[in-house]
Amino acid sequence: MKEMNRSELCAAGSVTSIGMIPSQRFRNNGLSYSAHFFNYQADNLTSPSGDPEMVNLKMFKISEIGKPMVDVIFAIILLIATLSTAFCVYEATRWNGIQAVDFGDSSMYRSESIRDTTFANTEVMVDVQLFTSWVDAVSKRETEHAEFIEQRFRKEFRPAFDAWIAESRRDPTHPIPAGTPFERPEYRPYYYTASQLLEENASAAFNRGKAANTHGDSYISNTVLFAIVLFFCGVYSRWESVRIRYALLFMTLLIFSYAMYSLGSLLLRVGYV
Repeated sequence: MKEMNRSELCAAGSVTSIGMIPSQRFRNNGLSYSAHFFNYQADNLTSPSGDPEMVNLKMFKISEIGKPMVDVIFAIILLIATLSTAFCVYEATRWNGIQAVDFGDSSMYRSESIRDTTFANTEVMVDVQLFTSWVDAVSKRETEHAEFIEQRFRKEFRPAFDAWIAESRRDPTHPIPAGTPFERPEYRPYYYTASQLLEENASAAFNRGKAANTHGDSYISNTVLFAIVLFFCGVYSRWESVRIRYALLFMTLLIFSYAMYSLGSLLLRVGYV
């Protein structure tokens, strides 16, 4: 064990109540060390035996050459990874919110579509009942009864009925044409049209919700990658060997680069909210 007494330290550099040791190089166990103006209290400059005139060099926290550079790189990676993790979590939360809103809209549109379909079915039943009564009156040659029923046709049924009955004028011997007005393209009940539109809106909202869920999952995947980077940034200092630290730095840089590439491609592909 290499020891220096107080007088040698004072000769190397001024040591008072708070002293400084000038830059020196020492060798211990084959490793090169550098002391860079560390401050020490004079009262603590004692050897393990309690001799105040002897100083144990192992008391000084001396870093290996190359460690400061690794520390700086890890610090920069830690900063960027922390900010990127927070951003990914924020975006995932926002996309999950959009997903919930879109799925809620989809359910609302689908419920309204079912309601309008029910209304449309009711109106079609009225049209069918009136048309059946009209056919029965015409077949019995009850003209007044047929006209009475015809006056009560709904406005949405009237265009299809007029287009259908116009075919009977071509053949007066057949007052009732073949088929029914319900097969005509003019027959378009309002609530059926509204129901189809609402169903399309429901499908579109559901697809948007699925897309938002996919985007949120992608941001969560990036968060996992950045979490691995943060783990390496937190444990690398447990090893004193520079070689081990550089190996951890290499692995960290690989994962960090892939995470940043994934985040950049995700932003270009889906953007942010």
